Amino acid sequence: MSSLKSQILTVVVTLMLGAGIAASWLHLHPLEIPRFARVDIGAIVFQQQQSLAQRVKPGMDAAAQGKLFEDAKAFGVRLDAALDQAEKECQCALINTAALLKAASAKAIPDMSARVAEILKQPAAGTPAQ
Repeated sequence: MSSLKSQILTVVVTLMLGAGIAASWLHLHPLEIPRFARVDIGAIVFQQQQSLAQRVKPGMDAAAQGKLFEDAKAFGVRLDAALDQAEKECQCALINTAALLKAASAKAIPDMSARVAEILKQPAAGTPAQ
């Protein structure tokens, strides 16, 4: 009987030590859970398209058309920079809202669209505000 008690005690102590080691490891090295945020790129680009369309006038000269084209190209660069900045701020991966198939709730993946639009409205570094 004494042998059975010592075996049970050995098993219990081993399990307790294993659980303690596992708990310590998880406390010191927490699991990396990926963080995501969504951005409605379609809505942001649509707003830019509307803005550019409002600036198109019949009989525009080549210089005005060239300026409009340059503004459209610059928007793409600014959008990329705004997405980079938003990604750094939230320390998460950004997903296009159109690519999101299903979410348990609206709060499951925070929406960073407003922040990206806000960054886009700020004047670019090194360019004068218009």
